Amino acid sequence: MGRGKIEIKRIENTSNRQVTYSKRKNGIIKKAKEITVLCDANASVVISGSSGNCSPKTNLIDMLDTYQRLSGNKLWDAKHENLQNEIDRIRKENDSTQIELRHLKGEDLTSLKYEELIGYEEALENGLTNIRERKVCLF
Repeated sequence: MGRGKIEIKRIENTSNRQVTYSKRKNGIIKKAKEITVLCDANASVVISGSSGNCSPKTNLIDMLDTYQRLSGNKLWDAKHENLQNEIDRIRKENDSTQIELRHLKGEDLTSLKYEELIGYEEALENGLTNIRERKVCLF
């Protein structure tokens, strides 16, 4: 005789919900292991709980790259690769802009070469001259 059917809805009691999550997660992982043994297949299961933890602790990108390599199916097309390259380029540009901004604020100047310091000094002097000229025109 089988078990009775249960209504599928959110379990309100947090303790009962955690116990059910743990048991069902272990059951799914057990089934994945069984299918790998019985059918000589590779199975991957990613389960993400509400607390933010993820099981198993593997790198999803590595897993998807392995699938792509073994199956020959292309998961990332050229458009996505170009977008990733664009994101990387913008990140580098943002990092260099933030470093330059820190230098303009007078922070982290020890990493600059003499020629770069001269350039910043000239830019500051030009800016100061422009401000003084504008100040004189206003009065």
